[in-house]
Amino acid sequence: MPPTPDSGPPSGSKADSQIAYSAEEALAMDRWLIEERGFTLEGLMAEAGLRLAEAILELCKAHRLTRVLFLVGPGNNGGDALVAHGVLESDFEREIWRPLHETKTPVLDSETLVVDGLFGVGLARGIEGEARRAVEHVKSSPARVLGVDIPSGLSATTGEVVGSAGVAIVAHETLTFVGPKKGFFIGDGPAYVGRWRAVEIGFPAQEAETWLEAWRRDRC
Repeated sequence: MPPTPDSGPPSGSKADSQIAYSAEEALAMDRWLIEERGFTLEGLMAEAGLRLAEAILELCKAHRLTRVLFLVGPGNNGGDALVAHGVLESDFEREIWRPLHETKTPVLDSETLVVDGLFGVGLARGIEGEARRAVEHVKSSPARVLGVDIPSGLSATTGEVVGSAGVAIVAHETLTFVGPKKGFFIGDGPAYVGRWRAVEIGFPAQEAETWLEAWRRDRC
């Protein structure tokens, strides 16, 4: 069991009205929004990036952080992080880190907020190579960590680290989109997610929950 990143409560509590999503369900909902509801991937990223930028500002003010490091991977979470980077004012130092495309290892201190946009719910195998070294560097640092939707390397379905010898980011906070993921509440999930908050990204969360209930009924 990994240590919790804070001495306070390790996670938010799921309200009775909130439905927790598995990885399959979260990905299926994205397809539904694009294929049937007329949203675009770019539009969803734009909304997610705006909400993420708001959360970053709140955390920087609350914890007196002076630098934000955007840990960017190849998927949608990385896109969300890049949108937030573009939205934020230059009141503090901002830096983009792409460990899959560069060899630098940035210095991380207690005044840094790491925005974890490396991998999302679609991760199907353990984190390896340069990405693994990046995760381990973040975990060993004193920086504060904000997970984008879900901490990289954590299974949204089981709450376990993906892969038999995998690694995962330990977040102090996680900003998750639409609704919490099942893995936040089971397995090792609570110790990796930290305090979480769910936000809407351009459509009511209740609409997505109604769709998910129907999706589950169709598969019974």
